[in-house]
Amino acid sequence: MNPPFFPNEEMDIYTLQANDNDYDYYGAKNEYVYKETIQVDIQPLSPTSSLREFGKILQDTYKVIFNIDTEISDTDQLRINDTKFEIVGSISTWNHVLPHKEILIKKQRKKVE
Repeated sequence: MNPPFFPNEEMDIYTLQANDNDYDYYGAKNEYVYKETIQVDIQPLSPTSSLREFGKILQDTYKVIFNIDTEISDTDQLRINDTKFEIVGSISTWNHVLPHKEILIKKQRKKVE
């Protein structure tokens, strides 16, 4: 099934996985492992939408729309053009006229391995 709307980017999904071979004080160390690449429709979040969602205007925040069948978790790390993003809030599933999933993402500012 093709994604709804107009896919304009490819997004790599990396999922968090425990590394049973590497431990620290807290237990098994977690690492991000490549899961898949999907086609998405990514749009900058407008100042009005940002105010409505967060009560303030956020920089480097985007709305992403993609195929409803995609398995994604709010702990996944996303990469678009080698830039790392994190999911803000919950994953929305829309099953009306054009079934799809929507997420809000924010560019990661901290260094993540």
